[in-house]
Amino acid sequence: MASYCVPTVVQTTIPDTDMTPLERLVLSHMFTAEQDGAGTLFFADASPAECIDIAAAALRAAHRDSAGADSVLNAIVENRLGEIAAADTSAELDLTDVSWSTIFQDIVRRSATLDEIAVSSAFTCSRMLPDGFGGMATLITAGSIRSCSTDEVLEQFRKELAAAAAPRTHVLLRFDENEVRTMIGEVIAYDDALTTLSPDAVTDDDIHLACLAVAAATQLAEERGSAVFKAALAAIQSAEQRRADVKEGNEKGEEE
Repeated sequence: MASYCVPTVVQTTIPDTDMTPLERLVLSHMFTAEQDGAGTLFFADASPAECIDIAAAALRAAHRDSAGADSVLNAIVENRLGEIAAADTSAELDLTDVSWSTIFQDIVRRSATLDEIAVSSAFTCSRMLPDGFGGMATLITAGSIRSCSTDEVLEQFRKELAAAAAPRTHVLLRFDENEVRTMIGEVIAYDDALTTLSPDAVTDDDIHLACLAVAAATQLAEERGSAVFKAALAAIQSAEQRRADVKEGNEKGEEE
């Protein structure tokens, strides 16, 4: 059976003075905690714990010392303490309904020094499975908790590639750059005195820039075919100019 883990590092050192005693106690059980100067570094080798056992006396003391703070943990722990007997020496906290990111957000909201808390997580698996590996970055601020996984990054790449592959259109009446490409071939074939360029010498960038220029300069009353024709001519001129610039550059290089 495959075992999934989420090793996690809170990249931001949390100032000890910014945490309530209860937050520090609970986070130290959800993560491994190491002192880092005047703050604490939190990390989890396997995964952050969601169900934790805490000494009841320590939990009661931390809850008492954190009274009045704006923290989601206060109400959760208060309810849990009301469920355990006075003689109980330990208390189990089920934190599956409250993410560690929410606890960190409370800290940022109250802090006078922290603007954000950054967290990096890895997704790993004991078997080499397609869904067993990846990662996630989380940025926690007072106003939002933003996360992005590697799967989401890949999906964004796919959307960008699909958008780039789609023909770029220019709203005038309406024409797309594929039509200009076709018109370029027809213009060059019809008028052999226009250019010595082949249609393939006119690049997609030539066409795109020409379409933008024509769309900006053409009156809406003009016929659509005229706009496409103008864009084709402008693209040819752009390619001609580029060839002339390259030729001039080569000649200067030879002179030097």
